[in-house]
Amino acid sequence: MKKVYIIGAGLGAGSITADAVRALAESSMVFGAERLLEEYKALLGGKKTDARYSAGPVREAVLASPEKCFAVLVSGDPGFYSAALKLCEAFGTEGQAKNVSAQEDVELEVLPGISSVNAMFAAVKKPWQDAALCSFHGRDVNAAEMVRRNKYTLFLTGKNTAQLAEKLENAGFGDIQLWVGEDLGSSAQKVTCCKVFELAEKELSSLTVVLAEDPDADDTVYFGLEDEHFVRGDVPMTKSEIRAVIMSRLGIKPGFVCADIGAGTGSCTVEMALAAWKGRVYAVDPNPEAIELIKQNCRNFHIGNVEARQGLAPEDIRDWPALDAVFVGGSKGNMAEIFDEVLAKNPGARIVTSAIVLQTLQAAMEAFRKHGIEPEIVQISAAASKKVGGMDMMMARNPIFIISGGGKH
Repeated sequence: MKKVYIIGAGLGAGSITADAVRALAESSMVFGAERLLEEYKALLGGKKTDARYSAGPVREAVLASPEKCFAVLVSGDPGFYSAALKLCEAFGTEGQAKNVSAQEDVELEVLPGISSVNAMFAAVKKPWQDAALCSFHGRDVNAAEMVRRNKYTLFLTGKNTAQLAEKLENAGFGDIQLWVGEDLGSSAQKVTCCKVFELAEKELSSLTVVLAEDPDADDTVYFGLEDEHFVRGDVPMTKSEIRAVIMSRLGIKPGFVCADIGAGTGSCTVEMALAAWKGRVYAVDPNPEAIELIKQNCRNFHIGNVEARQGLAPEDIRDWPALDAVFVGGSKGNMAEIFDEVLAKNPGARIVTSAIVLQTLQAAMEAFRKHGIEPEIVQISAAASKKVGGMDMMMARNPIFIISGGGKH
């Protein structure tokens, strides 16, 4: 029976645990990145070392070696963006929840280490039990949504803090508080405080974490936001009551890729983006004023997962990815072609459209049935109160048809 320890190297040789020291002493061969092997040289003494740390090569080396006990040094903690998961899988475990495997006569044990997460929160004396943890290093992350939904969000970064600042500033977070931790655990450790708009100008270490604090964090998913919360201009807007029904019919899940076609002020775009907070929303409208309003409303609601463009569907949406949920607020007479484009990429897409004239209703019904989808139709008649001579009068709004179909709902 061979034994392999996967050891969280923590923040440096001074932060390694006593269990890890014991495991290194037992091991005859130690794997790890050159940086870690050099840093832990004093602890390793004259042990055999191997600068490989990828799962496949380490497994092959262990199985081929006559040695019986091995250690693999991984940076930080094995459970946080570490090579440990792949190593566990390579040796036959079902992920890090199990730390022992008898496959190939190898016993595997995972030993934790101090990560940059608890080190950073300790440095600024903040709790992290409810914090959001995120790697912004080489990953496409909706940073603004993480900050909007959480009081504390910690980002692992590389040399891309300027891009992080840009994403947060574009979503209206330019003034929120950041703590920046460089080279945590080393003699060069430095923790500073700044605003988002200042972050882009800083020259920082490649080993940097950024902690954002949003005192107004809100993870509520709203249906039917009040109309007065939106900047409107002279562009049409789907009203609150209608928007709530549209959103209920769309049935958006957090990871959906969505579209708002004929987006107007972007009121539906905003609500779709709040619902699809792990996904993305594409908005298109032929009116340049509408596009500016969409961007402004997204900024006001701290939304960072919307791409808005001036154009017409279906011509200007053909480079979009397959969509899960689509609202067609305006088709410019291209209803059938829009349905063709959306359903060609994803036959299971959920589509919802609205109509105030019978011709649009008829076009939508025909577009659904052309694709073998029997539409669901709801007519909504709403009225809103208005002060008239000191009295409250109910003012009727135009009746609207909501036509929906496709997907799972």
